[in-house]
Amino acid sequence: MSRSPEIGSIYLPMFLSRWLLKSPSLKLSFLLPLPLLLVAFGVGGEHLTNQVLSRSYVALDKLQAENPHPQVQLDVEGVITKLEIEQEQESTQVEVYTKNSVIKNLEFELAIANSNIVKTMLAQKLGLSAKEMQVGTQLNTQLRFNVQGILAEIRKEQGFTKVEIKTTNSALKKVELTFPTTELSQVKTAIAQELGLSREEARMLVSYRIDE
Repeated sequence: MSRSPEIGSIYLPMFLSRWLLKSPSLKLSFLLPLPLLLVAFGVGGEHLTNQVLSRSYVALDKLQAENPHPQVQLDVEGVITKLEIEQEQESTQVEVYTKNSVIKNLEFELAIANSNIVKTMLAQKLGLSAKEMQVGTQLNTQLRFNVQGILAEIRKEQGFTKVEIKTTNSALKKVELTFPTTELSQVKTAIAQELGLSREEARMLVSYRIDE
């Protein structure tokens, strides 16, 4: 009489157990290598995982060592809506606010205590004449600067993301951008595309904060 597949599958382990019980020495020789195999597998798997992670960190450390503050190029297009000039004893701070652009604010600081000279110098940086450095002027230029760090504040209730970029430049200190999205993946892509950053550079420079 033929056995069903279910009976056969039960019968085989029972047969093996009886066979091992009848041969104690064979049972011992069969079971002894199992812990060694498990240990070898565990050590090998852990080694492989550590190797992959260490390569990732080495690549990131190498990137940070070679280019800790990458230079980016930002297209500046928009209309000047406000100029704030704060003159101190040894320096002058100027904030340029814009509209019709992802760039909302440019913050400059120069070690010159003369606002007129500062306005002239900033006008040149922005591709303008001194007379054009005023509210209502259309900006259409490019700025190059080195990035020190980036903070992206994802404001879900308000429906946009505010991005603050700190620079290492002597004149341009901070750039503020806004993107009309709160999806993290879209924010990451927008920042990288706007600044021309690679995925590794963006990972190294950008910190994220989500405001629910």
